Amino acid sequence: MSADQYLSRRTLIKSGTKALISAAILAKGMDKMAEAKNLSKQESGTSNATIAEAVQSRTIVKPNALKPSDRVALLCPAGRPHSPSLINRAVAIVEEMGFRPKVGKNTLKIHGTMAGTDEERLADFEEALSDDSIAAIFCVTGGYGALHLVDKIDWMKLKASPKILVGSDDNCHLLLAAYAKTGLVTFHAPNMDRIVSRQSFDALKAAVTAKNPLGTVKSNYWDIDDSFDGTSQKKARNPEDKWQVDYSYAAVEGQAEGPLMGGNLTALGSLMGTPYQPPFKNAVLFLEDINEDHGILDRWFTNLYLAGALSEISGVAFGDFENCRTKECFNMYSLEDLFGDRMKQEGKPCSFGLPLGQSARSLTAPIGVRVRFDAGKGTIEYLETAVS
Repeated sequence: MSADQYLSRRTLIKSGTKALISAAILAKGMDKMAEAKNLSKQESGTSNATIAEAVQSRTIVKPNALKPSDRVALLCPAGRPHSPSLINRAVAIVEEMGFRPKVGKNTLKIHGTMAGTDEERLADFEEALSDDSIAAIFCVTGGYGALHLVDKIDWMKLKASPKILVGSDDNCHLLLAAYAKTGLVTFHAPNMDRIVSRQSFDALKAAVTAKNPLGTVKSNYWDIDDSFDGTSQKKARNPEDKWQVDYSYAAVEGQAEGPLMGGNLTALGSLMGTPYQPPFKNAVLFLEDINEDHGILDRWFTNLYLAGALSEISGVAFGDFENCRTKECFNMYSLEDLFGDRMKQEGKPCSFGLPLGQSARSLTAPIGVRVRFDAGKGTIEYLETAVS
């Protein structure tokens, strides 16, 4: 073997040894990088998973109570009113409450079924948030479209200058997103075009002005989907009707205590798994909906179950499910059966027939306020004020 050959091999071995050492160092470095990356992912995942818990743990923000002559913005973040007269009617309702209405510039715009494009509806909402003279935002109509706005709204404006936010139906997306992002108490009440009784009028006015806990909500049972208002297919029942038997139906009896959370079931289901999902831990959940098949409602409710929300809550108060039906539905069970069976499985107290929703009898429910729920009696007792 020649010296050249020997040196060549020795060099090769030495080079190979260096390569092996380098590879080992590189591998170790890669492992550390992977470790760090996984840790970062875990921390990020934990951060995302605990957003709701963070909202739950911090002190809730209560908007200032409305005073006579306070300015109230009338907006349509979702559907366009069926007629211009509904805007005038909303103005008259706000004036009768003793406040000064300010109608959004785009409330009567048309974009499909919505009150203008996303940009136009957003502009009205952002203008109201930025206007320090506006103390509250009342939604005029439901429909569809508010969900398009939740990721575009500057929620920090609302946090910096808290305002009363009132609405229901599709606008419930805004109520829940506002609470999830800011901790602000928001108000689930019939939209202005569905304030069709003295009961719903008085309840809303009291909720936004009273500096003491609201009155106890009591089940006034007409059957879960047998509550109607003037826009429904059947004749409206009179909320002051004295011929009502004082009873409630609880699929699971028991008591629960916690922050009041929920509203429109469709809206709640749409926000699950998003940054705008509200917290559920120990909450008393209340649910309502309108004009929907039982099968679809069962899907949304099952979604809450699969997402783990029903295991976190302390109880469920079911409100009005106006004009909801089994017609052309694969599942012919009543909502009491569908929801009740699931709650029996969870072992959480639940009661049906509470006057919460969008019907003529519906009361205002402040989201985030601590309550005591008695399923057997069908009552929700407010333990604190909704406004400051």
